[in-house]
Amino acid sequence: MRTLMNYIRQKYGNPTVYITENGMDDGNSPFTSIKDALKDEKRIGYHSGYLSNLQAAIKDGCNVKGYFVWSLLDNWEWAAGYSSRFGLYFVDYKNNLKRYPKQSVQWFKDFLKPSQ
Repeated sequence: MRTLMNYIRQKYGNPTVYITENGMDDGNSPFTSIKDALKDEKRIGYHSGYLSNLQAAIKDGCNVKGYFVWSLLDNWEWAAGYSSRFGLYFVDYKNNLKRYPKQSVQWFKDFLKPSQ
């Protein structure tokens, strides 16, 4: 991401950039237990690496103004229906759409805390 952002900065005169709908499917099967689905270390690693590179690009001078994770909640995806889970919150489709925070929710809360 850092390399790409610096390429855009140099090639296109450092335009303002908003990164939208960035995220990843956890790869779990629709039959994965809720307990296991809440352990999303793979998603945490993805966002940690991505945002570390993005931060480095910003320090390089790239004009990044926004970043939006995809998605807050598990939802219906055009290509995969309800079988993909991109959300930070697990949605239990079999139990009145009850929501459970995945480990990535706490990671994002800690990441977004101002440094002291």
